[in-house]
Amino acid sequence: MDASNREALIELAEHDPEAIVDLVLTLSAGLDQANANIEMLKEENERLKQEIADLKRNSRNSSKPPSSDRNNKPPRSQRERGKRRPGGQAGHQGHHLEASENPDEIIVHALEGKCDCGCNLKNAEVTGHEARQVFDLPKGITLEVTEHRAEKGVCPECGKECKASFPGEVKAPVQYGERIQAIIVYLSGYQLIPCERLSELCGDLFNCPLSPGTVVNIVNRAGSRAGPVAEEIKEHISQAEWIHCDETGTNLFGKTHWLHVASTPDLAYFHIDQNRGFEALERMGILGGYGGFVIHDYYSSYYKFEECLHGLCNAHHLRDLTYVHEDLGQEWAGEMKGLLVEAKRLKDKERSGEGCVGAEELSSLEARYDAILLRGFELNPEPEKIPGKRGRQKRGKALNLLIRFRDRKEEVLGFLYHTLPFDNNEAERDLRMMKTKQKISGCFRSSHQAKAFTSIRSIITSAKKKSINILKVITLTLRDSAQASAMILST
Repeated sequence: MDASNREALIELAEHDPEAIVDLVLTLSAGLDQANANIEMLKEENERLKQEIADLKRNSRNSSKPPSSDRNNKPPRSQRERGKRRPGGQAGHQGHHLEASENPDEIIVHALEGKCDCGCNLKNAEVTGHEARQVFDLPKGITLEVTEHRAEKGVCPECGKECKASFPGEVKAPVQYGERIQAIIVYLSGYQLIPCERLSELCGDLFNCPLSPGTVVNIVNRAGSRAGPVAEEIKEHISQAEWIHCDETGTNLFGKTHWLHVASTPDLAYFHIDQNRGFEALERMGILGGYGGFVIHDYYSSYYKFEECLHGLCNAHHLRDLTYVHEDLGQEWAGEMKGLLVEAKRLKDKERSGEGCVGAEELSSLEARYDAILLRGFELNPEPEKIPGKRGRQKRGKALNLLIRFRDRKEEVLGFLYHTLPFDNNEAERDLRMMKTKQKISGCFRSSHQAKAFTSIRSIITSAKKKSINILKVITLTLRDSAQASAMILST
């Protein structure tokens, strides 16, 4: 402000104080508006920065599925590069066709033509043969029809007309047998072939064009038979030392529902529900009263079961740390990622008998863990309260992750303190088929169909984990569910 303006203001103040007051109020209002604009620009800047960061997120640095990476360069795997080269390893026995000692058909190719010397070989003496075998399906695979005849007669003493009994599985004048039903359930529940395509497949392969409605009825009846087996699987899972739990979205009646899984390395139980949270987990009927460890991805509903202990999925943590390190540029996240991978490697060696994570080594890992968190909190302080803005200020991905690592330390390092797995991949693998089913088969059209699928899939997944022949266990389920339960749970 130059001298002339200063003198003019002094003179104005002496002769017209009201004008000075109006001027000050106008300047103050302008300053308040400028400050409000600055805050608005700051918020807009933060929003744009978050949007840019979100665009960089993929299946490697977040929980987004790999299918969302289709327009991006495929992300590098989080898995460490193995020491072994791809393919069969030295000493691996391998699998290949072995010649059969009793072929079903033998075709002899007569010695004929001419020798290199020009002699006709038609009348040459046959001294032996060279054999080659071709393995193929029988010609014209069709259904075989078995007619059951129950004899009728008259009692020689009382004259009453009597009739023999049919086998328990023969209940209708005309019906499909358990083998074709088992194949349909296998192709629907395991290979996830849609009903219409499965109807066409039966016509093309077996000359048995089942209608889609018949396919649905067969699967639903199989689901009813599978229900008791699935319930026994659930009972055994509830007694395990730890349980993997997860959920994924699916579609029923055209509306979003949730497929929940509770699994161990040997068994899996599926439950479909209209809800994702605590009520659905209660209805699944496993976690209520369960006192072991639940391995999950920090979904808050699991913490409502007060008797449960918890272990967190470090595969999720590694992806989140990758995002904070590479996209937000925070070094502490890279250090924490390295510590978790190192700790896992040490624990894996201990489990294989090659070493032991002793008290001193454990203490060193914990001290490094705490020091990394301190450096992280220095970079990510709690956001300051904005005057006039209600509620807690948004913390951001990095600070939320730091708080989780601080408050849930024992759950993050549960694989070190207890015998828990490092991650929740067991449950994620069990749920992966649901996305495949949605892509090729669409949604469920009835709750009965959805329930049948979960019961059948509980049996199939459990059998697969135990290397039991899936078609065999499905056939046994249709025949005698008690025997199917014994096969799965005693193996």
